[in-house]
Amino acid sequence: MMGDPVMHKTIAASICCLALGLLPLIARAHHSFAVNFIIDGSAEIQGVVRDIRIRNPHSILELDVTADNGTTERWVVETHAIPLLLRVGIDQSTFTEGEALTVRGMPSRVSGRQLIFGVEFEKPDGTLYSWRPDTLVPAGGLSTAAENSTRSGLDRFAAVWGYEADPNPHIDAQSPLPLNAAGLNARSNFDPFNTSAMQCIPPNLPGILYVPYLYGISLDDNAIRLHHEYFSVVRSIPLGGAVAQAELSAMFGQASARVDGDSIVIRSSGFPDLEAGMATAFDPNGVGADVPSSDRKVFTERYSVSEDGQTLTVDYQIEDPTYLTAVYNGRTQWSRLADGTSIVPFECDPAIASQSSQQAGP
Repeated sequence: MMGDPVMHKTIAASICCLALGLLPLIARAHHSFAVNFIIDGSAEIQGVVRDIRIRNPHSILELDVTADNGTTERWVVETHAIPLLLRVGIDQSTFTEGEALTVRGMPSRVSGRQLIFGVEFEKPDGTLYSWRPDTLVPAGGLSTAAENSTRSGLDRFAAVWGYEADPNPHIDAQSPLPLNAAGLNARSNFDPFNTSAMQCIPPNLPGILYVPYLYGISLDDNAIRLHHEYFSVVRSIPLGGAVAQAELSAMFGQASARVDGDSIVIRSSGFPDLEAGMATAFDPNGVGADVPSSDRKVFTERYSVSEDGQTLTVDYQIEDPTYLTAVYNGRTQWSRLADGTSIVPFECDPAIASQSSQQAGP
């Protein structure tokens, strides 16, 4: 569309069907989401695109919107990271500077702030890019029974897996972790405007097992390689019980792996002190606040695959007497994706990582 058509804005404080349907995906995929946006509210703006930055860990669009009084306002639209946007058909070339665009999503918590979190994008010709629960699954879809029929032994673990997001947005609730006084104090002092995520520091274990990004597992005779799409975290661990350092950095400790019947067990220790090493604000253990871990943390993962080969279960155990009164046990589950599913590279942009809290804060 040529020229600058007159556009308008609509902000509604009520819960809408769009918000309810997309809430889990939004809350899970973006750090400190509830601090910045009203998750049970709805917002719509119509404007002209002026800037497009499709980045990691989230993306930014800017639109010129005509206010009710006839003046032009510059609105900021925050949305998901590159891998998640690619799965709904959005990349850097999808939107063009100067074109009209309608965006629907969640309004800023700061009254009057010209900011929303975009979950649905509509062009004037009706082309719609929209988040739905199945958009976490790439275009190839889930694996089939036929693809699994020839897999046996350790080969059953080798796949790209998709996380099964649950419907709890995990915001502002009581943590299930058995936190001691130090843990409770650390969680209560959490500053959502100064987090490790804003510094492009990836979530640790188990937080990284709760992000709605892909998880690739490959094996050879000597090692298991765990590739988390989020932040491109790679852990390559010998299977014979020898201890190895994660490829990314010391923040994932030193790990050893062994085969135990039909399962693979990984034990990691030697972690440094981490600001969000126990839980992140967006996962079901942090529920709205990061929880730190100490160099006494020990993390054990047990991987198993269902009989039909379709589901990967990760049972885990956290020990950290600095912040916990007892050992904590948790579980995540993943669905096998179709053969050939690709993991998208993830490079965090520090300027983008910090922008959200800066623009949404008081």
